[in-house]
Amino acid sequence: MSQIYTTFYHKKKWGQNFLKDPNVINKIIACLEPDINDEILEIGPGDGALTDKLYPKVSKLHVVEIDPHLIAQLKTRDYPNVRIHAANILTWDLGILTNNVKIIGNLPYYISSPILFRLLETNKWSRMTLMFQKEVAHRIVSKPNSKSYGRLSVMCQVYCDVKSIFTVSKHVFKPKPNVDSSVLVFLPKKMNLPNINQFSEFIKQAFSKRRKKLKNNLPELYNRGILKEWGDNRPEEITPNQYVKIYLLI
Repeated sequence: MSQIYTTFYHKKKWGQNFLKDPNVINKIIACLEPDINDEILEIGPGDGALTDKLYPKVSKLHVVEIDPHLIAQLKTRDYPNVRIHAANILTWDLGILTNNVKIIGNLPYYISSPILFRLLETNKWSRMTLMFQKEVAHRIVSKPNSKSYGRLSVMCQVYCDVKSIFTVSKHVFKPKPNVDSSVLVFLPKKMNLPNINQFSEFIKQAFSKRRKKLKNNLPELYNRGILKEWGDNRPEEITPNQYVKIYLLI
């Protein structure tokens, strides 16, 4: 069973909600498919609920935590193969990691999208198991012609095979958040894909005004004749594969 700590502490500014159900913890770890030879990155270990269960199953575990109080708590544990990094995951040097690292974490709502975009930019990982608030998870896996389909959907689905695995009730967290969460598994696509930074800017411009037609959001491309097949569609009507096709015509 995951350890439950009698001294409870959290900081709202960092969006901290600590998972306390051992069955859910085990299900999340199982989604990562850890192996004794694996190197793992855990984002925001908090009070160590996942870390306690995960470290005996893998070769090396990096945990990146921003809260000094929690870092001090983690350093009191007997973790022989865990490296604790006192850092913000948005600025931490991902170059420390080896190739094919696996990534796990419960991402705080207020910065979950920036963290995810940063992880997509690196090609080092082989599998990610990440928990998001349910609304964000729904946006990630949304299909075209839905209100929740947008830049985040396109970027994740172009560069990853992503699947929503299960919902996590808000009642298994302390403090209890306002909404439920969802666990997603990401696998990188093994094919030649556009430069992610340039493609991201292209998608950002395409979705700059959702209710406008694509020819209005990308007038230069329309004037060059690149959008003649899609120019009268709105951004949410274009599939991820079609966006790649348009980008490759630029």
